[in-house]
Amino acid sequence: MKPLKIITLQFLLLVTSIVYAQDISFNTFTISEDLKKDANSIIRSESLFVNIKSQTSMTLNVKRAVTVLNNQGDKFRYVVVNYDKNTKITKLKTTIYNAFGGVLKKVKSKEFKDISNYDGFSLYSDNRLKYFEYIPIQYPYTIYYEYEIATVNTGFIPTWTPFDRFETSVEKSEYKVVSQNDMKLRTKEFNFEGYNISKTVNDYAINYSLTNQPSIKHETLSPGINTYTPKLMVGLYKFCLEGIKGEAENWEEFGKWRYDFLKNGNDIVDEGIKARVEGLVAGVDDNLEKARIIYDYVQGKTRYISVQEGIGGWKPANANTVDQLGYGDCKGLTNYTKALLDAVGVESYYSVIWAGKTKKSVDKDFFSMQGNHIILNLPTDKEDIWLECTSQDVAFGELGDFTDDRDVLVITPKGGVIKHTKKYKPLESQQTTVGNYKINDNGSIEAKVEISSKGIQYDDHLGWFLGKTQKDLDIEFKDYFSHINNIEFSKIDISNNKKKAVFEENLEFKAQDYASKSGDQMFIPLNAFTNSTYVPKRVRNRKLPFKISRGYFDVDMVDVQLPRGFKVEYIPSSIELESDFGVYKIEVEKVNELEYKYSRKLTIYDGEYTKDQFDAYRDFRKKIRKYDNRKIIITK
Repeated sequence: MKPLKIITLQFLLLVTSIVYAQDISFNTFTISEDLKKDANSIIRSESLFVNIKSQTSMTLNVKRAVTVLNNQGDKFRYVVVNYDKNTKITKLKTTIYNAFGGVLKKVKSKEFKDISNYDGFSLYSDNRLKYFEYIPIQYPYTIYYEYEIATVNTGFIPTWTPFDRFETSVEKSEYKVVSQNDMKLRTKEFNFEGYNISKTVNDYAINYSLTNQPSIKHETLSPGINTYTPKLMVGLYKFCLEGIKGEAENWEEFGKWRYDFLKNGNDIVDEGIKARVEGLVAGVDDNLEKARIIYDYVQGKTRYISVQEGIGGWKPANANTVDQLGYGDCKGLTNYTKALLDAVGVESYYSVIWAGKTKKSVDKDFFSMQGNHIILNLPTDKEDIWLECTSQDVAFGELGDFTDDRDVLVITPKGGVIKHTKKYKPLESQQTTVGNYKINDNGSIEAKVEISSKGIQYDDHLGWFLGKTQKDLDIEFKDYFSHINNIEFSKIDISNNKKKAVFEENLEFKAQDYASKSGDQMFIPLNAFTNSTYVPKRVRNRKLPFKISRGYFDVDMVDVQLPRGFKVEYIPSSIELESDFGVYKIEVEKVNELEYKYSRKLTIYDGEYTKDQFDAYRDFRKKIRKYDNRKIIITK
């Protein structure tokens, strides 16, 4: 009887998908007040239906109606459908409705723009998207769209994330997958507890539904919404990617399949290239030093273009082609770097990662086509080194906040291995500020300062300043020192010290009216260089925990010279604050009547904290702001 039950469920899912559109209400006056509360938009009805017909054939039918209440919900005004040579759009239509459910606009097919999925030029030309952007003329409005795509890529079964945006409530979201009897489904549920989810599941058909879910209001520093809202991952044991069939039970087998596919000559360089790179490392015995030399060579020879990891673009370009062209995407450049390292006997591995400032890991317990970026793993006796092959500027072994501290799939000859990229400790992300300033009797300031940054702060300063013109640097540093009015720079020198993985800045500036006057008194802000004004926004009746994603350490050492003819009336005292979130320490040392040494150390700890700790964190940051803004008072 088991096969009969499977067929029955499959039939029901097919039938319900047909009658689905008849049940949608576009009238906004029927929306419950609970769903409107704290919402900018409401998903009225959503249906994702995946029909897996065979290992090499799958259709995805999507129907979605979203009511947008105000301009903060206008992110839903776009309809975007991706396709490529292996993924065809078989249906696409969109209709806009007014508040009463009347038709405002029926979108014609010619109104959809058809563009490349990449900015600029790429190694691939088949990845494209169709999109429509609605320009609202009134609120609320409802945008309804449906589309169907047919694809051979059964390795990419969409993940169900019915509730993945702040300030968006969900009236109903359904997710259905039907497979054939020889195509067993795999699933993994996340964060279902506490949500109104119903489900019907067997090995070959699943049906999930979420209903009447009020919105969650975004709160300052709250973790990403996907970390605590429902998600369902679905996969197959037998799958296909761009015509290549695969079969796996776990990450090891999946990684072995992918390694065997990658190992098809794409990572073998010709003899001329091999001789060239062997010459670069001639006389060098240390593999780590060889890797540094090769990495520096790749940075100098190639440049990056954007071709995303994903359907239609997950296969790297041939290493010889990248060498000839001098450019590539993350896959091509990583594969090219690996090929050159192979040529000189240095072991490295192609690695798949979810890249982005918000940390997201490859799920270590559920194998599938995951990730949006490729980096290179360089194993050593002491540690794993990770190479970002798309940057011409970043130092060897530095990742930055784009790929730090997350699980990654490393593809080895023996199979897939889950590893974790470098997590920077606060002291490893250090900014050191050394300088001096002189206050003139008219209240102006003359200053010299050197700033060096490493770790995550190295990556930050690299992105802010490297490659800018002097004019742009002047603008950037005026913004950096925005607490100083009338600032004029006479010197701006920057240096990317790749050997030490340190970004260095050497600055000289003047500013009129740095100190304020009142009668015979002059008020001089003590902290001229690293003045913190950050205090997280107050959240009344907080409901969510909060997260400090990355810790850091700032240290300032500054010599202060006061103007002659004045007497010191008040010097800020030394102070130390300790909390669960970090340590702040100020020391002021008198050298003579007109000279002082000022030092400041601030350590911020990364971590996840309860909602009840938020006010304490705000208080800690408020105290830092207060003490960073203390003033020396001198009298004539």
